[in-house]
Order: sequence, then C-alpha cells, then structure tokens
Amino acid sequence: MKNTKLLMLTECSVMLALSIVLSMVKIIRMPMGGSVTLLSMLPVMLVAVKYGLKGGLPCAFGLALYRLIEGIVSGNVFVYCTTGAMVAVCALFDYIVPFTVLGCSALFRKPAEKLRPDNRKAADALLLAGFVLVIAVRFVCHFITGFSIWGQWAPEGQSKYIYSLLYNGQYMLPECIFTTIGAAILINIPVIRKLLGIKAE
Repeated sequence: MKNTKLLMLTECSVMLALSIVLSMVKIIRMPMGGSVTLLSMLPVMLVAVKYGLKGGLPCAFGLALYRLIEGIVSGNVFVYCTTGAMVAVCALFDYIVPFTVLGCSALFRKPAEKLRPDNRKAADALLLAGFVLVIAVRFVCHFITGFSIWGQWAPEGQSKYIYSLLYNGQYMLPECIFTTIGAAILINIPVIRKLLGIKAE
C-alpha cells in the first residue's frame, strides 16, 4: 500500500513538473493573458486517467497554484483588479477552478471501459470526450473573468460578452484541439495504454 501511494505521489510530481515546463513553451501568447502552449494540460490530465480524482485533483490543484503564483509574480494581472471582489473572481475563475477541473478529465473512463473490448473506437472517443468537457469548463471560467473584469478593454461598440467569447476562444479552441489530438495519439500507443491502466483489447 505504501509503495502504491509512493508511486502515485512520484508520478504525480513528475507529471506536474512536466505540465509546468510545457506551460512555459508558448506557441501563441495573447496580449492580455492566455496562451496556446505545448500540450501543458495533458500530463495532469493523464494522471487523472490513471488515478482518477484521488490523483488527478491534487495534481491539477498543484498546477492551479503554480499558475496563480505565476500570475501574482508577473505583476500584470491583479493590478487591474480594483476591488476585493474582482481579485476573488480573477483568482477563482482564471486560476484555481479552470486548472483544478483538469483533474476530472477521466470523468467518462468507467463508461468507456464498459465498451471495451467490443468497441475500442467508441470507448476511446468517450474517454477523450472527458478531456474536451473539462477544457470547455476551463473556457467558461475564463469567459466569466473575460466579461466581468477584462471586458473594460472591449472595442467601442462591442459587447463585453462577445469580446470575452472571441478573445478566450482565440487561444482556448486551439489549445483544446491540440490537447485532444495529443491525447488521442498517446492513448493509442500500447505502452502508454499499459502505463495508464487502460484495458487491453
């Protein structure tokens, strides 16, 4: 039991570190925050696939804390939050919630396992649907801060809701596509499937 817990802790730590490193590789950097990274969400999401919520949530929360500290240290985020409420909304919906929710990526793993081995493609698609869902939740979180805080920079005549939708969509949509493709490739590699504990055919 101790060895199992130690293995989970070690793997979670390694994958969290990998997510942090990959988050530093920014393919597209948005002017007011947000970026398309080199699959930075994927390592944490794979932890969730292997260990479920017990490993996924702590690992994802670690990533959330890192991103929050990064935002504070950068000094170009919270300076625009002029009230305590704005600080709280920014901290929760730009950092804590959207990154912690990545730990729920394996939401559809059990239903997917029931489809195997008879329908592997459907099972894998269902597993990936969990990835897309949590990324969608992350997008909604950024959308909330987009119109409630950053909407003040919306072009004249444009709704702050449309501004937030377009701005966050510019980087979250590519991030979702790249992450889902990356996950689809990895879960079709036999050794990766074995490491993640995905049932063999």
